[in-house]
Amino acid sequence: MRQENSERDYQSFFESHPIVFQVLGYDVFQSYEKSSIAKIPFDEDKDFTPEPDFLCANLDSCRLTIFELKTPFVKPLVVQRADGKRRKLTAFSESYISQAVEYVESIRGNNKAREIVKSDLSLERISTYCIVVAIGLQKDNDIAEVSRILENRKTSTSFLYYDQLLEKLIQSYSINRKYVKGSKGWTFTYHIVLDREQRFDRSYIADYGSLENNRLSIFIENKNIVCQCIDAAGEFHTLKSPIEFMKAVFLMVEFSTDDYGIYLSLNVDNEEKDLRVGSVKLVLDIELVGSCVGADLTGKNFGRFYLIGKWICNGTLSLKDKLGAYHYFKRTSCVVSDSIFFDGSSCMLLEKTDKKPNEVRKYIPASAPVPACPYGINNDFQFKEKVESLTKSSNSSIKLLVQNE
Repeated sequence: MRQENSERDYQSFFESHPIVFQVLGYDVFQSYEKSSIAKIPFDEDKDFTPEPDFLCANLDSCRLTIFELKTPFVKPLVVQRADGKRRKLTAFSESYISQAVEYVESIRGNNKAREIVKSDLSLERISTYCIVVAIGLQKDNDIAEVSRILENRKTSTSFLYYDQLLEKLIQSYSINRKYVKGSKGWTFTYHIVLDREQRFDRSYIADYGSLENNRLSIFIENKNIVCQCIDAAGEFHTLKSPIEFMKAVFLMVEFSTDDYGIYLSLNVDNEEKDLRVGSVKLVLDIELVGSCVGADLTGKNFGRFYLIGKWICNGTLSLKDKLGAYHYFKRTSCVVSDSIFFDGSSCMLLEKTDKKPNEVRKYIPASAPVPACPYGINNDFQFKEKVESLTKSSNSSIKLLVQNE
């Protein structure tokens, strides 16, 4: 596994994902590092400009936290004293705390700095100061010993370990998924490039089920990817996400039905939206009903897109599997050698008939030549379908349904 140890990258990640600070319990935050727009004034007494990575605030308690970012892959934070007595912080970890203490003292002692910080963070006043340094991993440190060393600091100080942070994020994410992980249902995953020119106001990527009810549809509409289900009673439930055209897109749709109702999730490029609708049912078994890729169930409203890959699983996924699916996409989407092009007049249709209980697949080809896919070379419409068992294995919950050659 590649170990990313760039402070700049972690700074960018924290700035771009406010959910991290929300999960940590902060109401507001602001970056003040060197490249940030926000600035704390020069401290003439200390002859420097404070540049904390972040200042975070709790509005009710008026508590201000100096939040410093280091990296996860560092040496243990404590060492044995030369005299063999109690251990102490390493020089590098002590220096990070000392730097944060300087920021505390500068803000506390400079009225202009305090007023700017209060204004930036919407604080009425600053009642207390705290220091948090994000650094290292729990598994590499004696947590109890580190806490003992830090407990008597003048300013409340703690280390936030990156694996500890990851666990907090997973727990927060999993709250809404507590009853859906591994539930009976389906997960559809697509690696896809959407053409900017669509022939229809509603252009279908895929459609499953029956026309009037128990239907799950994925389509392009008003520059959004829309996931829509029609439940057993004929009621509509919809999720949508904005899209970028002519780039590789990761698209995952999950749904399940249980005693709690319907669970539906739409994940586009690892940005997820979901909903739960209680006391309703969606009865959908794709092995027993119709399905279509590239158009709706009637073979109309064609979509224009390049299908790089499609996977399917008979159940909702664990967080590990969801992240694994996305990272597989990130590793492979830019090295795809071929794809299927749906040109707005072609689709892949699955039908069931009484005469032929086994599935009957129709492919309606396009008459126009196939343009080159931006992410690879297209070899006309020759492809091979490979249908594997939908039973989960111990290695992966995701099974290949369509494979291009």
